[in-house]
Amino acid sequence: MSGPPTPPPAPDQARRAALRLLLVSPDLALAQRLRAQRAALGLELLHAADAAAAETLLLQPGRVELLLIDEAIGRVALLALVLQLREDLYKDWLPLLVLGGSAELLQLLQRKASGMVDYFIAKPFAPQALRERLIAVRRLVSLRRVCKSALDRVSEGVIIIDERGTLRSFNSAAERLFGWSAEDVIGQNVSLLMPPRHGHKHGRYIADYLRTGRARMVGIGRMETAQRRDGSQFPMQLTVADISDDTAVRFVGVVRDLSAELERLELQQLALHDALTGLPNRSQAEQRLRAEIERAGASGAPGFALLFVDLDRFKQVNDSLGHAVGDQLLCAIAQRLRHALSADDFVARLAGDEFLLLLPGVQQQGDAQRIAERVGRALRQPLLLGGQRLAVTASIGVALYGSDGRTAEALMGRSDAAMYAQKRRLLP
Repeated sequence: MSGPPTPPPAPDQARRAALRLLLVSPDLALAQRLRAQRAALGLELLHAADAAAAETLLLQPGRVELLLIDEAIGRVALLALVLQLREDLYKDWLPLLVLGGSAELLQLLQRKASGMVDYFIAKPFAPQALRERLIAVRRLVSLRRVCKSALDRVSEGVIIIDERGTLRSFNSAAERLFGWSAEDVIGQNVSLLMPPRHGHKHGRYIADYLRTGRARMVGIGRMETAQRRDGSQFPMQLTVADISDDTAVRFVGVVRDLSAELERLELQQLALHDALTGLPNRSQAEQRLRAEIERAGASGAPGFALLFVDLDRFKQVNDSLGHAVGDQLLCAIAQRLRHALSADDFVARLAGDEFLLLLPGVQQQGDAQRIAERVGRALRQPLLLGGQRLAVTASIGVALYGSDGRTAEALMGRSDAAMYAQKRRLLP
């Protein structure tokens, strides 16, 4: 496994650093001439006598920033190196100069590698010609250094793929997120970063998009599951953009790890919900009640009703059938309360066998009582729990915003008192 990535240079250092030029040529005299002028030309010179030696250097991450190939290595070997550079080593960004330019070479490159060579320098070699080309290339290399340095400092993973799903670029954040080094994954299929059940679909998405223009992922942010090198998985926010031009098809994906965010949301969910029934708990009920009071207090806003529900003789169920059956009963009651009310109504479990119902827009005592009676009928329907047929009743107290109070304490107190009054009236 490759070691951790080397920290990128600071942008100002990147602008001043010498260009790392790789000369591929069997001509030792040419290499010596360039080496003698490297300071004047602002170069750090690397030399490979043939394509095989050049490949070794090109495989080293960040080692080469500019490639100069001498036609003297042979036209066939030169073509093979150009194709390997662009198609197998995925060096899209590497400026490529060819020293030479015979008619035969130009025709060969036009047929087999059109657009893959950036500049030609005629032979015999003249330092001034190279210097002029370097002026043009240096700005591009410097900009790339700065862009790479910036990309390696962002917290999101930035990944570039081609139309086959082949990984072409992988920034430092992506290395940290997925546990792979860039040199390990460049040239691999992007499905490497996905669970097997998802990875095989990706190629179909790309092919369908290129054929029809219909976007299922491109331009659409979505949550997906990613897979690290060790096989562990994590939720990610993935945003994909089409950055293709007339030279190549490319897609950039920006990846953000959602693990911490989802854990935080889960903790918030636990803090505001009852663990047994999944209903909002007392804390959330109090928040909702105060928000509803504030809303209802606005000029012209409708009021609401508060229903306090307490199961009758719940302790007897726990004592006779056990706490497991009691828990099942509470979950069943929670489900029935949800179904008995509209989507706009609010249901919470306060504690034990106590529940709170908040009914926005209900302002008349008669309307609130009719809803309370409907809830009571729903709860009285027999249940089969623990092999026992149970019929449960509940005492329900009603309070109206305005006539029974305008504060949370007053409304809770009034509905609680009304519930106990009903319990005393109906139970022996």
